[in-house]
Amino acid sequence: MKLADYTKQPIERKDYNVDYRDWLASIPGDRIVSVVCGLRNPPDDALIADASNFSDSEVKVWVSGGTGGCKYEVEITITTAEGRVDQSELIFRVKEY
Repeated sequence: MKLADYTKQPIERKDYNVDYRDWLASIPGDRIVSVVCGLRNPPDDALIADASNFSDSEVKVWVSGGTGGCKYEVEITITTAEGRVDQSELIFRVKEY
């Protein structure tokens, strides 16, 4: 599922928060226990995405780099304490201003 579409410049390094609170609420007490983040079908390896920070209900994705004119899809896969798995995407379009 596509969560959001962003535009960034190649030099920028920013963090993006992904909130799973509403989705997790369907099973009381469920929480995020692991996160894997990476690029899906990248046009090159210039964009770096890392989701090393997460809480019970939120993932922080750090994104840097990228090539002007390229579109990148960052895939986030979370696993919860109850065994649910969700895979979502953030789209980044890199543009020089």
